Amino acid sequence: MRQRWRTAFLSGLRRPRAWLSPQEWRDGLLLAVLALIILPLSPAEPLPWLAGLRIKALLGLLVLLLGLQTLGYIALRLLGARTGLALAGLMSGLISSTATIASMGQRARAEPSLFWACCAGAVMSTAATWLQASLMLLTLAPQAARAFLPISALGLVLAGSAGMALAARAKRAGPAAQAPAASSESARQGPLRLKEAALIAVMLSAVTLLVSWAQSQFGQTGLYASIALAALADAHAPVASLAGLYSEGQINTHQVAQGVMLAIACNSLTRCLTAWLAGGLRYALIVASVLSICLLLTSLLLFSV
Repeated sequence: MRQRWRTAFLSGLRRPRAWLSPQEWRDGLLLAVLALIILPLSPAEPLPWLAGLRIKALLGLLVLLLGLQTLGYIALRLLGARTGLALAGLMSGLISSTATIASMGQRARAEPSLFWACCAGAVMSTAATWLQASLMLLTLAPQAARAFLPISALGLVLAGSAGMALAARAKRAGPAAQAPAASSESARQGPLRLKEAALIAVMLSAVTLLVSWAQSQFGQTGLYASIALAALADAHAPVASLAGLYSEGQINTHQVAQGVMLAIACNSLTRCLTAWLAGGLRYALIVASVLSICLLLTSLLLFSV
């Protein structure tokens, strides 16, 4: 009996080793070391010789990007490119649409056969932005959320429809776009693209530093100016502030909706720049087109009510 359990245990250990390539094992260990050892031990205070940059924040962004790369890679292997990357983009977008766009762009540049599937994942992440903004408002300011729900629903439908159309385009692209990752270039290279992830993490950190500098120099010169500055780094950062101001009676529901729209619009500039850096001009044009159409139509709805 003991021998049988020992055989079953050893067999179970061999299965993941057979399913994972040596490069995948190395990338998994690298991500684990970064997330579980290096990140917790890194300094959290700003470093003057790095213009006030926090190493922990930079490494946190790097781990997030690498984690999103891994999530997309796993979804790609389990579900195939057409379904896997679109679903991974939607779920990752709830964490960070900008980081998801970066991750998908890196994969699109590395594997041209997956270009349309990566575009689908990137666009689906922008749909998650509308969903998350609504959920935050529903939690923090339910009355204000009711005024924003029709706008967010339109943005969600538009971005989601565009993402599904791109996923269908990936299906029509041929067998190469639907092949499992194990037979593609990504299986040989592994899930992580460390150099590209580091570049995007530095860029996002630089945006955060720029926002902090502008706020320290000019102060609260106006509600919308502050929202625009904060949204360059994170579309959802101003949502909590807007909800708090509404709860205190300082702004009305229409101003909340306007503020959230401004935040999403300003953050779209960062996302377009990220798409260009990560995936190239063609990839950026597709992402920017969807973002622009969504912003245009939702803005028309906002100012028509």
